[in-house]
Amino acid sequence: MKITITAVSVPALRQIQAFRKRYEQQYPEDDLTIVCFYVAGQEQRYVLEPEKIITDIATADVAVVDTMGASEELQEIVVKGLEACKGHRIVIGNALRDYIRLGSFSMGAMGKMMKGSGGKKDSGNVSGTSGTDGAEVSGNGEKKSSAGALTKMHRMRRMAMMMGNVLPFGVTRDMKNVFLLIDYWQQATRTDMESFMHLILRQYGGRKLLPKEKPCTMEYGVYLKDPFSMETWDTPAKFWKKAAFDSQRETVALLFYGHSYPNDFLPVVQALAEKLGERYNLLPIAFSQNEDGDLKKLRAFLTQKKTPVSAVVNLMPFRLGAGPMGGDADQAVEILKELDVPYFKPFCLTRVSGEEWERADAVNPGEFLISILLPELDGGILTFPVGVMGSGSTEGEEPVFPQLEPIAERVDIFVARLSRMLELRKKKREEKRLAVIFYNYPPGESNVFGGAFLDTFASAFRLLEGLKEAGYDTEGRSPEELQEVFVTGGHCNLPQWCEEGEGGITWEFEGEEYPIRGICVGNVFLGLQPLRDPEGESGDPGRYHDRNRKPSGEYQAFYHWIRERFQADAMIHFGTHGTLEFLPGKDNGMTGSCWPDQLVGEIPHFYYYYIGNPSEAMIAKRRSLATLVSYQAPELKKSGLYGDYQELREMIGEYRESIQSAPERCGDLLLNIAKAGKSCGFLEGDSGENCSEKDLDLLEERLYEYENSLITDGLHEINETELNGLVHGLDGGYVPVGTAGDVVKNPSILPSGRNLVQFDPRLVPTRTACERGMKAAQLSVEAYHEKTGTYPDTTALILWGLETSRSQGETIGQILYYLGIRLKTEKSSYDDRLEVIPTEELDRPRMDVVIHICGFFRDMYPNLINNLNAMLRQILRLEEGPEKSYFTANTRKMAEEIQRSHPEMEEREVWDLASCRIFGPKEGEYGTRLTDVVRKGSWKDAAEIGSSFTEDLSYGYSFRRRGVKAEEVLAGQYDHVDFISQVRNNVEYELTDLDHYYEFYGGLARAVENKKGSKPVMLVADTTGEAVKVQDLKSSLERGIATRLLNPEWIQGMMRHDYHGVQQIAKRFENVMGFAASTDAVTGETFSRMTRCYAGDEKLRKQMQQSNKWAYMKMMERLMEARNRGYFDATEEELSQIREAYLEAEGEAEE
Repeated sequence: MKITITAVSVPALRQIQAFRKRYEQQYPEDDLTIVCFYVAGQEQRYVLEPEKIITDIATADVAVVDTMGASEELQEIVVKGLEACKGHRIVIGNALRDYIRLGSFSMGAMGKMMKGSGGKKDSGNVSGTSGTDGAEVSGNGEKKSSAGALTKMHRMRRMAMMMGNVLPFGVTRDMKNVFLLIDYWQQATRTDMESFMHLILRQYGGRKLLPKEKPCTMEYGVYLKDPFSMETWDTPAKFWKKAAFDSQRETVALLFYGHSYPNDFLPVVQALAEKLGERYNLLPIAFSQNEDGDLKKLRAFLTQKKTPVSAVVNLMPFRLGAGPMGGDADQAVEILKELDVPYFKPFCLTRVSGEEWERADAVNPGEFLISILLPELDGGILTFPVGVMGSGSTEGEEPVFPQLEPIAERVDIFVARLSRMLELRKKKREEKRLAVIFYNYPPGESNVFGGAFLDTFASAFRLLEGLKEAGYDTEGRSPEELQEVFVTGGHCNLPQWCEEGEGGITWEFEGEEYPIRGICVGNVFLGLQPLRDPEGESGDPGRYHDRNRKPSGEYQAFYHWIRERFQADAMIHFGTHGTLEFLPGKDNGMTGSCWPDQLVGEIPHFYYYYIGNPSEAMIAKRRSLATLVSYQAPELKKSGLYGDYQELREMIGEYRESIQSAPERCGDLLLNIAKAGKSCGFLEGDSGENCSEKDLDLLEERLYEYENSLITDGLHEINETELNGLVHGLDGGYVPVGTAGDVVKNPSILPSGRNLVQFDPRLVPTRTACERGMKAAQLSVEAYHEKTGTYPDTTALILWGLETSRSQGETIGQILYYLGIRLKTEKSSYDDRLEVIPTEELDRPRMDVVIHICGFFRDMYPNLINNLNAMLRQILRLEEGPEKSYFTANTRKMAEEIQRSHPEMEEREVWDLASCRIFGPKEGEYGTRLTDVVRKGSWKDAAEIGSSFTEDLSYGYSFRRRGVKAEEVLAGQYDHVDFISQVRNNVEYELTDLDHYYEFYGGLARAVENKKGSKPVMLVADTTGEAVKVQDLKSSLERGIATRLLNPEWIQGMMRHDYHGVQQIAKRFENVMGFAASTDAVTGETFSRMTRCYAGDEKLRKQMQQSNKWAYMKMMERLMEARNRGYFDATEEELSQIREAYLEAEGEAEE
């Protein structure tokens, strides 16, 4: 008899291995053969050499398959074996459940029985396990509650057991045995695995003399379990009689799996329990095979009045109360809110060894989802690994299967950090010492206390006042007093105009004396984050973003002083964003060698972060181990019309009236309207031409668009809700979560002051986002055809973490449209929501795409990268002709070129590389050097911008590759690009408000132009309104400049914030320069209007010079740079205005 076991469960495999040895000793004459494949740690080996695993499964009398979380490739290999197998097939898990066949029972029979008993035809998940969450996705793409899935699974199991006991023969016996075998497998003790083998051998292998199987040792539901003695209790009262509760100690609840599937967490649980038990009462709560009433029981355990819990530590993956078969996560969150204690979520790495983890850049996508992202949705903090797989080997006849081991250093630092958080619960507010960290990058006097959408000086004042009112030992400091210290006092980074501050704090670190730029206000330190690499400021911009370059000595000394000398009880980074979270180290799952982890140390870390920036917020949360506290965007209002735009509207109104009242005036009015329309940039052509009716419609449409565009009204100052959220966190309380995103489209993300989390990536794209993205794609193709008279072969797109999180996948929807892919209409699992549209249903060829991602997207949405690559493989397998699929045709051509230039490359690698369409930064990097290049004005010609972009974003992310250099392939793809598309999905940012727009969109345009020798068509899909619109880049830029940068209403709102207002306006000047350099889409007239507005208006000029003369000088430098680079032909008057304005500011700066 041959039994082939293909599994990810180390405990089960280890017990099978031990059973085989005992069995061979007891029954040496038996012809039993047991073949084991461990496919969690050695998966890639079997993917590369699939023949043996397929053959051994196909020739087995009993095939046992447990591939939970395995790759699609491995699943395909296993399926080939199962389909050829004539014997019994026992499947653990959800993915391949339809292949179950034991005796006369099969999943088809189960479906019929369920249907007959009033259930649905779908047989459900018989094992209660799956690769991710197991909850379903509804037909509209939104998450469907899966609380009923648990009930369904238990009902199925109870029915099977009952029928098997009543009718212990035939199909009912075999159905019962399936569930019983799964129970044995998931418990995986010696007794259970002996019963597993005895049941198979006795009932399906003819070994009738073997001992009868025993009941499964698994306890169901939630219970108390000593991780050392294995003794269990059903109430805390009984447990504390044995454990001796110490009323002088705080109590920490430790949640862990009571079973050992798919890995035995016990060694890590014991390590944590031992360390925690040295300081606290430990309440060990075990979970096994979730039951419907588990959360009620858990709540009872955690809310005992006589033994209150001060912290909850959960070592289990997934969300609390909602594992692989779903559950009720919302109810679990309500329990956490009721407890109001910190909720800690360390985790174990079950797919890599310690050595592999040291070399890895990040947690793999599957474990990232279940161990980091999903726990964050419950408010989990300190999500880093404390356990990893030990060494193992499948070489030779006796494989050594690895098991989980604690990471001693991580266990120690976790307990230390937990202890520091619990100290916040005990320490009086007036005794707590807080370090509040602000930013000054780019360095110099113009950018002190920077923060997205934030008046940081005013907010710092409010923070100090609020802390004082809450009982902290501190005093208020006005915005003016803070500016006097940090700006004019010379306590900023690399001051250019003010003398370096003297008499401040200094600290010796590694033999060098460093300044600590900040002041102590009572027990609150206000400090300025140093430059991570001061030398990079005067040299190669690439140095600043080099993830292999450790932070400067001053940077290290700053955080060392906070930890060792100031001895902060908590650290607060203030505003979006600093540089701590971008220091060298892993992308997530931090280790002791990662710089953010080292610098934070044991100190509880809080981070005020902008509610509308999910992508960068998650990097801050995960890489600097921060509890985020959100702050909201400024208020919005309509742009309105002003100046020439207002006059144009009045002319049109006068013309409409004159048609009836004074028709003789219409000709002159039309001529004047045409001139005004061209002056506003709405019309092109000869200035002597009259307006047509079509022109009038266009003008009215554009004026309506400008007038009703929403603009930000100044900057935000932290409010009471945001202050209360921070203070509650500083008290050691539970900070409830809130989704980061678009306040306008999703007002439910308010109120602010909550711990930010990202939108569930498994639901991206939602059906709504997909439909809107597809509409944008359709309009883009039509706009391209209208402009060129042809249909495009290939489009290039920018795929951001920010846009994806806020729109929930509109750019993904565009990509699906171009490739001819759609969301399935029926309910499906998270990883099986897409399908290729047959060419017969498409009314066009399948287009090709080039997708550029940023590092934030890579880190936030690894599942989407995997899903897109899987769909590209499916399209390639269709082997469509070149007239039906441009993607396939271009891939074939690229494969031929690769084979010619790399004849040594394996065929599968050739096709993987040729089909790569996703390109981004290398592992550990997030963007490009372009923003630094533009800021410093260090490029000589525009081609350098495209070359820099290509160099930084030419790392391929394909089915087999992650961040591998693929510049030749990318260059080949650029040859086919006809147009470039960028989504603008939120009203807070016009293209000119954010440097990343020109960095990615503009950089890509110049890169394609470098390769093709001609400019691609550039389109912007504007999804901010109810109706999706597509515009050319020039129109989109002009709207942003007209409604904001040159709009008196917007300027007035900014200038209410004095220093920060000028700071923000200067950033827009830099962004306009970035677009001019990368796209040539900014007109000379635009720079002239900027000159007239900001240099020619004496009142505004004086106000800005008085508020922030240093930022104002940079604005004038930008205008002069635009003139020197030939972006506008400045008149003598304009040059005089620029020079005079600069010299005035310079004179004040030198005083």
